[in-house]
Amino acid sequence: MSLDDHRQAFAATMAVLLSEFNAYLDRPGADPYADKIGYRQGVIWLSDEEITEAAGALQRALGKIAENGPRPGRRPRLISLIQFPTAGPSGNYCDGLPDQE
Repeated sequence: MSLDDHRQAFAATMAVLLSEFNAYLDRPGADPYADKIGYRQGVIWLSDEEITEAAGALQRALGKIAENGPRPGRRPRLISLIQFPTAGPSGNYCDGLPDQE
């Protein structure tokens, strides 16, 4: 995929996510607290090896529950995971930090 293809795919993904969340909020009886909804965003510092390890751990954890089927007490829940490198204010990945090898 080209960079522009990624940009368009990401925008489409965000549009679907926003649509799904709005549909949830518009449902009669929607109760974000009781339904344990969550959305978080933060920055973590990881090497390529560490992000690979973290992604594998997430895949293993989610893989254990991904095959759960419907049964009393269960509801489908949408989970979206997005990660990409970000830059510091000056555009440098390690803004203001000395090079470390």
